[in-house]
Parts: sequence; C-alpha cells; structure tokens
Amino acid sequence: MQITRRMSPNRSIGRQGWRPDVIVCHITEGSFDGTISWILNTKSQVSYHFIVARNGKVVQTVDISNTAWANGTTRNGDNRDSQYSPLHTVRDRGVNANLYTVSIGFEGRFAQTQGSLTPEQLKTAIWLIPHIREEIHRLYSVRGVLFPLDRNHIVGHHEVTPRTRPNCPGLEFPFDAIVQLLYNTPSEALEPEEPSLPLNDTVPTDTVQLSSGSHPSEWAREAWEWGFQNNLTDGTNPQEMPTREQVMQILFNYHKSIMYPLFVES
Repeated sequence: MQITRRMSPNRSIGRQGWRPDVIVCHITEGSFDGTISWILNTKSQVSYHFIVARNGKVVQTVDISNTAWANGTTRNGDNRDSQYSPLHTVRDRGVNANLYTVSIGFEGRFAQTQGSLTPEQLKTAIWLIPHIREEIHRLYSVRGVLFPLDRNHIVGHHEVTPRTRPNCPGLEFPFDAIVQLLYNTPSEALEPEEPSLPLNDTVPTDTVQLSSGSHPSEWAREAWEWGFQNNLTDGTNPQEMPTREQVMQILFNYHKSIMYPLFVES
C-alpha cells in the first residue's frame, strides 16, 4: 500500500525524549481533501500523523519522529486535564499526550457514520497500524519499543480527552474488530512484544539512531540530530564519506523543508 506525503507545518520537532507507544484514532469531521487543506493551514494549529480516506487512500502529514497536534492534554484542571482519561497511560504520565501518541484521522462525520469505517478504511487500518509500530521500532531500535496491538495501545480520542472529544472517533468505531483482525493477520509486524520502557522512561539523546554504524563525533552531535529530526538524513553512517547523489538528496530534503508550502511532496 502506498503512503502519500503532504507534510504539515503544524508539528513540533522531536518528542522531547518520549517515544510513541499509543495509536489514537480520530474522525476528521470533514472530507478527505478538506481535512488535508485544514491540516496544511498554519491557522488551524491541528495535525494528524496520518489521514485515511473513505476509499482507503492514506496520506502522511507528520513524521512519526515528530509531534503532531491532535491529542493535547494538560495538568491544570481544565477539561483537557489528563486526570479525566480512563487510560492509565495518559493519567499516570503527567505530560502532553501528543508526545507519546501517533494519530490517525479517518475521513467521516460523526452525525453521518457514528464512527463506522468503510471496508476500504478498515483494510487500510489493518495494514497501517502494524506499519506504524514497525516504523517506531525502526526509529528507536536501540531500546526496542514494540508494544501490544491491543485496546490499551489502540485507542480513541474520546479516551484521551473524554470531556472535550466524547464523540471522536464515534460509538461505531470498530476497535474490537481491528484488534481481532490484527492478531489474525499473518505479518512480521505482529511479532511478540519486546520489553517496553517504564511509563516515564525516555529515550536518551545518544540513542536517536536509525541503524547500526558509527556515532557522530561529539562536536557534530547536535547538528546530526537536528538533521535526523528534520528528515534531512536517515541517521546512518555519520562519519562515512557521502556520494554526490547522497549530497544532492540532503540538499533536496532541505529545499523541501524551507520551501513549504510552495513545494509539497506527493
């Protein structure tokens, strides 16, 4: 399945040391194209990592290594305070839930669908959720972060902030069917869970590497991690000589980042 990238400016670079281990499902309350336009608009201050159309098409708008703005929680007693969440992973962590979640927006309107998915959306969800988990494992492989594909880790927005989003993604959203299908679908993504981190553990700066290979020199560490977090490099082989085509790819990545929104990858 192909993922089209339309990167949103509405994001925070990195995750302040947290690693994602909760996938949050949303209903977009709008059309697929309208939702993308809204998320690409800086005025909205909203974003998902992925959006799934009713025909099954999927678009990525924020990189998994960065923080999307979809599940914000507080600790100040307002209606978005994490104390109201039924999820212990939200209540006990005491930080903005955006930092450790990956958000998927499913095209639909609650008044029309009550959160139910089309067969095409369901099929995409069964492919996309393991893909997200594998990407997380790839990005943070030094510590190992495979998490169970269960209802404690595949949740709805209403379970993160129940007072402000009680109908997101909706009463008919097929959480149980998704979990059952995930465990009945042969896939390398459905390996046994690896040991996970304690709730408040964080990923040290020196572990933000995608694969094996030499570490960057101390004098270059901050620049290297900046390049990785901004998708200018894949994070591998920091002390190896680059080819000309690799140099051009880095320049091309940088061009896209500074030319947004005039240049959109599709």
